[in-house]
Amino acid sequence: MNEMKTGWKKKAIEFLNRNKEMIVCALLGAAVFVFIYGVHILDPCYTDWLLTSEDGDLTQHYLGWKFYRHAPWRFPFGMIDTMAYPNETSVIFTDSIPWFAFIFKIFRFLLPVRFQYFGWFGILCFMLQGGIGAKLVKKYVDSVPGIVAGGMFFVLSPVFIDRMYWMTALAGHFLCLLGLMFIVYYEPVYKNTKKAVKGWGILGMLCGGIHLYFLPMCGVILLGFVLLDAVKGRKKWKALLPLGSYLAAAAGTVFLFGGFASGMKAGNDGLGYYSFNLNGFWNPQGWSRYWKDMPCTDSQYEGFGYLGLGLLVLCLWALLLRVGGWLDRKNLTGGWRKGDLPVQEHPADSAGGKAGNWMKNHIWGLVWGLIGTLTLLASVSHVVMYGEKVLFEFPLPKILYKAWSVFRASGRLIWPLVYLFVLGAVCAGRKKIGRRAADLMLLVCLLLQFADIRGMLAEKNEIYNKRDVYQTLLPSEGWAVIGNETDVEHICFVSEVVNERKQLFSFGDYASDYGLTLSNFYFARSLEGKEIEARDRALAECPSDTVFVFFQNEKQKCLSYPLNYYEMDGLVVGCSKPLGSLEPISGEDLAIYRYNMGSSRYLNNAEVTEEGWVIHSYGNSYGPYLYAEAGRYRVTATGSGMGAVDIKCYYNHGDNVLEPQNLAVEENRICYEVELTELAGDLECALWNIGGGDMLVESLMIEKVE
Repeated sequence: MNEMKTGWKKKAIEFLNRNKEMIVCALLGAAVFVFIYGVHILDPCYTDWLLTSEDGDLTQHYLGWKFYRHAPWRFPFGMIDTMAYPNETSVIFTDSIPWFAFIFKIFRFLLPVRFQYFGWFGILCFMLQGGIGAKLVKKYVDSVPGIVAGGMFFVLSPVFIDRMYWMTALAGHFLCLLGLMFIVYYEPVYKNTKKAVKGWGILGMLCGGIHLYFLPMCGVILLGFVLLDAVKGRKKWKALLPLGSYLAAAAGTVFLFGGFASGMKAGNDGLGYYSFNLNGFWNPQGWSRYWKDMPCTDSQYEGFGYLGLGLLVLCLWALLLRVGGWLDRKNLTGGWRKGDLPVQEHPADSAGGKAGNWMKNHIWGLVWGLIGTLTLLASVSHVVMYGEKVLFEFPLPKILYKAWSVFRASGRLIWPLVYLFVLGAVCAGRKKIGRRAADLMLLVCLLLQFADIRGMLAEKNEIYNKRDVYQTLLPSEGWAVIGNETDVEHICFVSEVVNERKQLFSFGDYASDYGLTLSNFYFARSLEGKEIEARDRALAECPSDTVFVFFQNEKQKCLSYPLNYYEMDGLVVGCSKPLGSLEPISGEDLAIYRYNMGSSRYLNNAEVTEEGWVIHSYGNSYGPYLYAEAGRYRVTATGSGMGAVDIKCYYNHGDNVLEPQNLAVEENRICYEVELTELAGDLECALWNIGGGDMLVESLMIEKVE
């Protein structure tokens, strides 16, 4: 027994000694994570930070997991039938990190009521980014300080940190680093076909179950590996086995998580808009304290590829060293010197100057060049831009456009090339200046890198390093009555609640708490109208287990369906059966729209007070984009200071103007009528204060009188 313990202890010590740099960088990665985001989000029971997300993507990810957790098991295993009922969707399309969702769903009976894994996924990404980055650097750097400093450049990469808790699954950049590791460690490990097939198969599974955008990124790296294996490994068809393993594992994973069974639209609009701009490597887009932002289109945030000032300096330094080597005749050997990453020397074949021998002698340059070129071409898309100028726009065959549109946010595909720059800049030219000087240069540039992005890190810390408290937009007790006292099982959105993200997410949190279904949600891909067909079928039948949700400005739609209607939290809810103890509204109320005087949604140069709206001189009210059928409508406003007012009424985006009739303007009241001869989907009634003082509007309503 003592010998066994001694053996295990010896192996553990050997492992720690062999991998100490990777362990240090992994721990430093965790420290950087805590420095940026704090420790609150590591609490698996703390979910309010996910529900209060400003951009909404975090909330989408969390609610996708929450619905998936409570949904019954189906095959394929990633399917959910409660988020777009009765249509089935996949956990893939809520970006909820399918592998994590699947694993934790297996143990759902052990989990607390409120549970999230996104905090721990984040710190795991930072640790893997540091650890794998150090492993890559160690192949070319022979000093511990140099390896650690080099590994930390991967952690402090703006493209990596930028994605964390914006589109969380897309922060799994360690997948790209794993792909590069198969190439960097080709000779000692992955020249073995079995190990390569196994490694690339595992990577395909990870990509397919974390985020699909990593499939083309790692796929491009794999093409470089296949070229390396075919030329340097002198393999023929066996060089394609890792490619087959990767594709089969990825396809199998996507299939098992329901990616092919959801019926969602594979492609999407926007190819050429969400691309990489050729100034992206040095365009900070708000990330630099010292470097000014450069022009690019608003949609090219997806192509964010800023290297960081420290790495830019390091790249320039490596380039200067390389040029110096080229100018030094003693170093002109026809290839990069051994140790000058990413190109490594390969002995010339005895056959001489044929193409095959040339490829063998320059294989490393060809591999890195292939990966870099394909990455750049895929990310810039068919619309090539520098700044605000379109340099080229290539017409694409329809079939190619459709296939490329599956990854319409092509700018993301630049990330492998970013990490090639990191690896090359960190490792190149060390022998020319010596180990100590190279390590010192790395450290100085790493500090510059941190200082450059420090402001953005501080902003993220301010957002995440605190305890948020979530406030639902559905506080009415009526929702609890529906959940507890009725037989309602489904929520059907008649109005486009999906376009009101905060409200939609409140419904998602509520429905998942009470075991109800939604008719639609915010997905990464379109259902191609299936949700509209399901809604129309439900409205035709009006089943008693379904509540229908209408916006207030679409109340007139309610008159078409034989339901009991209730007003809750600025919405109208209808059901064919009475909803417990709730008091329904009358049919007359459905023909009246009252503006919410506590909201500033429809105001310009005005403010909300306890008395109502205070519209300043030359300010105005507008909206409410009322769904109004043909007929006569009366508009009534009460308040004070209303004598100097200009009244405008129109619909169809302002193209159809209505003349006020029976207009009466008094100091404390305005009343007029308009005649609609057709259905208006966006009727607006605007009040413009054209006087010199403020105008108070205490109430404003639109009533259908005929």
